[in-house]
Amino acid sequence: MRRIRRTLVFGGLMLGLGLLVPIAYASPGNGPGSRPAPTCPSFNSANFHKSTTIDNQYFPLVPGTRFTYNGTVKQTPVVDIVYVTRNVSTIAGVKTVEVRDQVFESGVLTEDTLDWYGQDDQGNVWYFGEFATQLPAGTHDGSWTAGVDGAQPGYIMEASPTVGDRYCQENAPGAAQDAGEVLSVTASRSVPFGSYAGNVLQTKDYSLLEPKNENKFYEPGVGMLEAISTTGPSEDIQLSTIEHGV
Repeated sequence: MRRIRRTLVFGGLMLGLGLLVPIAYASPGNGPGSRPAPTCPSFNSANFHKSTTIDNQYFPLVPGTRFTYNGTVKQTPVVDIVYVTRNVSTIAGVKTVEVRDQVFESGVLTEDTLDWYGQDDQGNVWYFGEFATQLPAGTHDGSWTAGVDGAQPGYIMEASPTVGDRYCQENAPGAAQDAGEVLSVTASRSVPFGSYAGNVLQTKDYSLLEPKNENKFYEPGVGMLEAISTTGPSEDIQLSTIEHGV
């Protein structure tokens, strides 16, 4: 989804630095509102032999799983339902898992998005695009597909996150250019779903196209626990339930 809130984006580097391409047009700095230049992983469809088996510890996607998040955006109550479908789509030569993400604001559906993910042989989870529908307008702002109009996939989650890593999550020039930075792998967090101490991954997600940054927290074996804005409009979304075999 195009706000920096792909809620299931529950974005160590397994690829060598020689395989990464830097993007140098982000603003420098390390504060909450900074947008440091990330590096984009080199994509090769030959590195995805079991791409629909997504078992990354921070970003597990098992078909039939439904995650429900509750929170607020600019003081408006929000429910975000993320469902890992059983659909498989081939994008840029890779079979991907399709995830449906529906956002309800004050009980009204305001965004309905399909996201596509695949895991490479090293365990990195890649983001291959999204088809977002904003309601009631029916517009599709921010939608993109890897391999179309120069768009390239990026990491949504590294296999082995290391503090200081900065990486492209998506690279669709002019449409969607989000990045991630690893802030901690020993954070703690409490959300309605549970409390976790000392092993939580904390990232900063930011856009190269708009001044919006947020922190996200991921628990091994669970996925994303929380997304909270650090700049821009207030936003805090927390994991409430996980249902399996839906």
